[in-house]
Amino acid sequence: MSSIPRPTPVYRAACFLVGSILVLITLGGQVTTRVAGMAVPDWPGTFGHNMFLFPWSQMTACAQVFLEHSHRLVASGVGLITLAVMAWVWSTSRDLWARGLALAAALLVVSQGILGGQRVLQVSWVLGLMHACLAQIFLVVAGSLALVLSRFWSHPVRSDDLSKARMRMVWALTAVVFLQAILGAFLRHEGPGYLSIPDFPKIYGQWLPAFWQTDVLKGINDYRATELHWPATTASLMVWQILHRTLGILAALGILAGAVWSVGPSSTPFWWRRGVMAWAALAGTQVFLGILTIWSGRRPEIATLHVLIGAGLTLTGWLLGFASWRSVQNFRVPGASHASVASALRK
Repeated sequence: MSSIPRPTPVYRAACFLVGSILVLITLGGQVTTRVAGMAVPDWPGTFGHNMFLFPWSQMTACAQVFLEHSHRLVASGVGLITLAVMAWVWSTSRDLWARGLALAAALLVVSQGILGGQRVLQVSWVLGLMHACLAQIFLVVAGSLALVLSRFWSHPVRSDDLSKARMRMVWALTAVVFLQAILGAFLRHEGPGYLSIPDFPKIYGQWLPAFWQTDVLKGINDYRATELHWPATTASLMVWQILHRTLGILAALGILAGAVWSVGPSSTPFWWRRGVMAWAALAGTQVFLGILTIWSGRRPEIATLHVLIGAGLTLTGWLLGFASWRSVQNFRVPGASHASVASALRK
């Protein structure tokens, strides 16, 4: 019988926190995609009411108000869960990693709430962009907390000669994925409600039209107005979207190549094989959803799923790198017998 302890309740609570953040990111994606971010113009109240006492009948009278107010309520719930997890960790654990990450998560969720409120009060898309990027960092910190509280952290699998190389590879690709997420957030907030380029793989029927020229851009905007009934775009937004789609494809190819390279050696641990293959599957799904978002004319449900999978892609890559880093550290499990550690390492 294995002597490895079962997952602790506080670890399960941290996992629940990660899940709640993913729900919140999904709801936030809907708010941005449907351009509902300013549907409620005041904060922290809602149309002069206490946010938690806003009448249900008024909340459901308008779809955009419902989305934005629901986003605020869920965000408040995530904030309370985060504070509760932090208190639980600090009252039950002496581990500095766990305590530090729990505190960081609490500070981030408070900052996130204030930033979201200021985005409304100042009517600033830049603050909205920062709000979206901070959500990704908050998710990564919460995921790191769950990993530190897991059995893996106290009984890490022994590293092999490629552990450091895998760690560097996955963190480099995760940085590209995070940059890709920032570009996506920029496009959603700077050009809300529409695409700068409505087709793929071509650009307005051509491989690379000279959209930086005034007459070509005018023709594009005339087409958007008459055929698509969309507002005008700009050359800079088109450049950002081209960069976004190109970087996304390159990141997915890099993840696939890294996965194939890293699972080849027989010394590769089983947990890495499962994790990196899941990461590659997420990358392929993300590219498909990005293309489908364009082909569907930025259908809100598809665009929001694209946001969710992107968050999962960033989180998975970071945790793979963090777990690899842990596996190459010299560790000692306080109070554990040699037999229990040996049993853990064989898993």
